[in-house]
Amino acid sequence: MIDRCFNSACKKRLCYLRDGRVVRVIRSENGHLHVEHFWLCGPCYTVYDFAFSEEGIPFLKARLSDTFEHLHEITAA
Repeated sequence: MIDRCFNSACKKRLCYLRDGRVVRVIRSENGHLHVEHFWLCGPCYTVYDFAFSEEGIPFLKARLSDTFEHLHEITAA
């Protein structure tokens, strides 16, 4: 059960799911399915997002700001 923000530097307690982002990870180990849920609080979700290794293990990835992404789209065109 998730009860805190996935960001180890934050660890804000989960009170409501309406703030932030929840992801579900389903992995198969030895023929058994394992379901895990992870949550990023709202403030952390504005800075980070979930990324996943090839094994399906989640880690944090810094988000690019909307401004930077927009500038990148313009210069790439």
